[in-house]
Amino acid sequence: MAFQKNIPFLSVLKHTPFLYPVVRALYDRRPISLAKRLMGLSFSHPVGVAAGVDRRGELTDAMACFSPAFIEIGPLHDVRFAIQNLQNRTEETLVFGNLSNAKDLVPDFTLIYDFVDAIVLNVSSGTTVSKSIDHLLELRRYNDTNRPIIFKLFPDLSSENLDEITAYMLGSGIDGVMIGAEFVDRIREKTQGLLPVIATAEISSPERAAQLLDTGADLVAVTNSPFHYGPRLISRIVKYLDKK
Repeated sequence: MAFQKNIPFLSVLKHTPFLYPVVRALYDRRPISLAKRLMGLSFSHPVGVAAGVDRRGELTDAMACFSPAFIEIGPLHDVRFAIQNLQNRTEETLVFGNLSNAKDLVPDFTLIYDFVDAIVLNVSSGTTVSKSIDHLLELRRYNDTNRPIIFKLFPDLSSENLDEITAYMLGSGIDGVMIGAEFVDRIREKTQGLLPVIATAEISSPERAAQLLDTGADLVAVTNSPFHYGPRLISRIVKYLDKK
């Protein structure tokens, strides 16, 4: 993927935390006018980073200096390693843990629950999956903190699949849906605004992010590294949205 060549930059920054204040001064932008509350969480603005850039939860502090409202880590294949990294977090940016398709999500869900602000279930549709998610929603009831659970939908959905999944999400207790840019308007229409919608897309300009938000997304998760189109990408988007 395009962003992989940029990871060394984040790795270097990770090991030089004394530079964080300098980087934040250059790139951090969180205007009060764009702050919003969704799923019980407070977002400084609507733009975050999607899974794939930080697969093990080791770069969250470094990325937080560039002003994302949230960072989706994963897909997490080694949850215990990610927990070790997350325990040492110093920045306050929201972190979503992405749990990918697996035979049994319960162990990873239970382990990661207290170390992230929300959990993204990156799973395919079907009766078995529905039963599995129902189990996770039931387990959540026994925790002191109610973490949002977000359903991340696959891009190859048929209209029938989308109808079925939408009906399930609305009746199950899922807190939000994460979906590709091409489905935003359709999922917004089907959920009638009852579920927050997070659009995932490669974004190269502030105008593209604004277009997705105008289409019906509540939040935007940038799939490319913040550095693929320059380190100011997120702050440029936020500045543009603030002036709209």
